[in-house]
Amino acid sequence: MNLSLCCISNVLAEQGIKFRTMTYKSYSSKPKGESLQKLSEIVRNNFSVSEKIVRHCAANNISGYRLSSDLCPVITHPDVMLKLEDLPEFGFIKYEIDKLKKAIKETNIRVSAHPSEYITLTSEDPKAIQNSIIDLETHGDIFDRLELPLNYKSPLNIHVRKDGDPIDISNRFFTNYNKLSDSVRKRLVLENNDNANGVWSIKNLHTYFHQTRGIPITFDNLHHKILHNDLTAEEAFNLSYSTWDVQPIFHYSEGKNNTRAHRDMAEELPLNYNKDVMFDVELKNKDYAILDILKRIKDG
Repeated sequence: MNLSLCCISNVLAEQGIKFRTMTYKSYSSKPKGESLQKLSEIVRNNFSVSEKIVRHCAANNISGYRLSSDLCPVITHPDVMLKLEDLPEFGFIKYEIDKLKKAIKETNIRVSAHPSEYITLTSEDPKAIQNSIIDLETHGDIFDRLELPLNYKSPLNIHVRKDGDPIDISNRFFTNYNKLSDSVRKRLVLENNDNANGVWSIKNLHTYFHQTRGIPITFDNLHHKILHNDLTAEEAFNLSYSTWDVQPIFHYSEGKNNTRAHRDMAEELPLNYNKDVMFDVELKNKDYAILDILKRIKDG
């Protein structure tokens, strides 16, 4: 069973190895030089923590890692707009990036990302589109710095989000998709939504995005349970699986009391229907939940 850790290691966090963040309010409340110095230290820390998490995954038979989408807070804010090279400690940051790159290559941990839930390529607001493209390009830049594969082996996973007429929405999506660099476009995959009366089921994603432009579809079992569009879980899984030319990264979680709120630990086990897939495990106890699943599989 190939399982992937999502962003945070609870095991390492208990040892004090944690990500740090910064809000725009905090950044803008201090003199620019002071804020830049603090932001540099935060970004440096976050890449260092990522390297430790990758090695932690490798030591515990966890096959993949979803890189945090908040490694470099604030830098894409419209009133900030920084490149990593603009930070005063860029040399130290590059050193940590290179350590992370080395760890990924040495461990063969598969790396992906799930950019912010606010990412949209379908909004009618030009500013929202512009901000989304900047955010996606920042992810692509980090992936390039880490020398991750320029293909779906290192996917950038987003949702379509907007509901309505699927033809109009998909046309708007592709207008903005065509503005993306190869760094993003060649890695971008789409995940099903869970709006109970929504549009973007596995079936519709397949029809309007894979059949037209070959974009792979990420199967999320919990989202599918809520918005299934008359497909069984196995049918939706297999349809999604057919859209990938590499091992897919799907999402696994379980809802509390039949809701979309994620459980802390798994009560069941991911179903791979005898297919070669990797599952991002979206349970609240993070690596503790993954280690429990792996132990239960091993114990039979």
